Amino acid sequence: MEALAMVAAALVAFGHMAFLVYMVVGGFLALHRFAWIWPSIGVTLYSIYVTLTDFTCPVTTLEKWLLEQAGRTPYEGSFTAHYLRDTLYPAQYETAIWLTAMGIALASYVLVLTRRRRHLPDRERLASS
Repeated sequence: MEALAMVAAALVAFGHMAFLVYMVVGGFLALHRFAWIWPSIGVTLYSIYVTLTDFTCPVTTLEKWLLEQAGRTPYEGSFTAHYLRDTLYPAQYETAIWLTAMGIALASYVLVLTRRRRHLPDRERLASS
């Protein structure tokens, strides 16, 4: 049971990391299919909420519980603090990294909406012919 819980904790951590990557660059998928913008915006808003409030991400709670089930001591603090801070970036740059990630996400939305607006008249013209 402990080995299974450890594998599950690792899979949850991997999925959590994928979620963070999607939060930053997921908006660019809407360049291919516009409908992808909505889940990306939702993920970005959720990330802003989790970052700016006391809310603990349930995925972090799940991973910590699985670590306990595996007989391990769960880490303290947030997922990003445990896995990314002082590994991917120095702690003093955390705010700058988060603002950059949000900036990339927002830039993707601006790019998608700008391209959509530029091509929308072409679609309307084709529909009326």
